[in-house]
Amino acid sequence: MAFRRGFKSQCERRAVEVRKDLRLNNLAPLNAFDLANHFKITVWSTIDIVQLSQIDQKNLNEDDEDSWSALTLRDGIHNLIIYKEYQSKYRINSVVMHELSHIMLGHELANACKLEDGSVVPSNFTEDQEDEANWLAGTLLLPRPLLLFIEREKFSHQHVTEEFGVSQDMLIWRKRMTGVSYQIKNSYR
Repeated sequence: MAFRRGFKSQCERRAVEVRKDLRLNNLAPLNAFDLANHFKITVWSTIDIVQLSQIDQKNLNEDDEDSWSALTLRDGIHNLIIYKEYQSKYRINSVVMHELSHIMLGHELANACKLEDGSVVPSNFTEDQEDEANWLAGTLLLPRPLLLFIEREKFSHQHVTEEFGVSQDMLIWRKRMTGVSYQIKNSYR
């Protein structure tokens, strides 16, 4: 995962700016749905798509569970994020934030292609775009100042999950990728 020079710092600044725009302090949790609302981006769960038959709902939500979590579509200037309903609330917060990150970064959004059988398939983002969206989403959810605070206060993973709306996997990944645990340990020496 090699990012262009200054990208990670830019993400940290964005996390601070977004919180400021939403009138949150730097240590406040950030909910993806609040951010989507701020940007006037529509977010639906798969069960919000009432035109789908029960069979299609089952295919989207239950069959092949790991094939997708969320996607973004654009209709003119309007964005629509659709997420799979049957995930943990922490995973949903994360995947919606990931899709918002694609939009914030100006990535080319998925174009839906209709196949001969009538099914709709979104196109993919590049691997670099996925990496960038992962990084920005993680930074928005757990910016460095918040991670340092969490480490200094020695919050349990369970507490962080509940308080900040992130999965334990996200917390562990951000701590590992930013090195905050190592930084805090060295500051006590």
